Amino acid sequence: MTKRRGLLLIVLGVFTALVYAQFSRPSAPDLTSNPHGRALLETFELISQQYLQRLSGEELDKIIQGGIQGMVEALEDPFTSYSSPRIAQTREEDLRGEFFGIGVEITAARGDGTGARIVNVFRSGPAFRAGLRVGDEIVEVDGEDVTSLQLLDIVARIRGPRGTTVQLGVKRGDSNATLVFDIVREKIEIVSVSKAMLPEGVGYVAIETFGNLKVTDQLADAIRALEEEGATKLVLDLRDNGGGLLDQGCSVADAFLDSGVIVYTRMRDTTRAWCEASRRTLWEGPMVVLVNGNSASASEIVAGALQDYDRATVIGEKTFGKGVGQSVFTLANGGKLTLVTFEWLTPQRRGINQEGITPDLVVRDTRFPNPIAFEGTGAPPGATVTLTVDGRTFTAVADEEGAFSFSETLPPRPRSDIQGEAALDLERDAILKKALEVLKDQ
Repeated sequence: MTKRRGLLLIVLGVFTALVYAQFSRPSAPDLTSNPHGRALLETFELISQQYLQRLSGEELDKIIQGGIQGMVEALEDPFTSYSSPRIAQTREEDLRGEFFGIGVEITAARGDGTGARIVNVFRSGPAFRAGLRVGDEIVEVDGEDVTSLQLLDIVARIRGPRGTTVQLGVKRGDSNATLVFDIVREKIEIVSVSKAMLPEGVGYVAIETFGNLKVTDQLADAIRALEEEGATKLVLDLRDNGGGLLDQGCSVADAFLDSGVIVYTRMRDTTRAWCEASRRTLWEGPMVVLVNGNSASASEIVAGALQDYDRATVIGEKTFGKGVGQSVFTLANGGKLTLVTFEWLTPQRRGINQEGITPDLVVRDTRFPNPIAFEGTGAPPGATVTLTVDGRTFTAVADEEGAFSFSETLPPRPRSDIQGEAALDLERDAILKKALEVLKDQ
């Protein structure tokens, strides 16, 4: 599976495959009873007392957090992680569904996850009024160079208290000049559900993440609005939704089911029903669910439940297969340890982890084709290297060492600058086309 570059949304929240549940603080074993534990304490003591350069409190904090990060990385579990206090605060804001910011959507400017480039500016936000544009690269925040920082670190610096001012330096187009904008932070609501009305009475609802406590309420508002516009059939789009809150996934599935267990959880010693349908159905008409290889976690719970009960036809690509859940523990320093503690099963007790959900109708996602890229060596300096793929020709010129490379630039994906309004491209979207064909017969 090719993972598409994820967006980090200053307005729309953090894309995450985590499923959050808060448990009581664990009782850690005494480090002094383990020789490696004693060595850990001794190492810190020696560094703090005998290292040539006297370290500040901030530097010592950084060393300790590095130790925490090292323990987590030693597990070699992609779904267990440590978040520093600053990043943890950012994620808490995303979970609440609101924060104080500027109203833009950004992605990493470079392939290593550093820097920030604006990919959407929402009309109602302060960034739009200030004059920021799609394509601007954020290079400074309050006078500090942020081009080498990770995306989440940049987001944490842009957000802040209500009514305060953040100064952004951006580069626009091919110019090397830095444009400076002073923007007053305002309350920003994270809108994770978007809708559109399609022909022949088909309503379309996309859920971008379950990492928002307001997802179910936003879904209910979207469905009511579509019914008022005459929707009699529904498309529920969970593509590129990496998951989020387990209870929000349960609530969304509950919106379309009138009875039965929605998901089972299996811990070390027990398996039990986690949630059941409550008869609070929001939509009883015909529907389909869209998924792709980036649909994970809570998205797979919803798709699996609706598939097991034959409530909806699932269309698209096999899902990611993230079937484990994490508990989030708040640490003494304000950081968060996100630790895998359970896995979940569909109503028919199908395992999801590393298996995913296989759609009823398998259709390749054609919205964002993979770009053509090639590189090599051994060509004469200055020679033109040509590659032909499916009737299209691509060229690269070899440098003085005979090395050559080419990477295709794809057009930007369609985006709406109005929160809650979906931007669709029916001509390029094979999965959505198939969904409309299926709904015609229902």
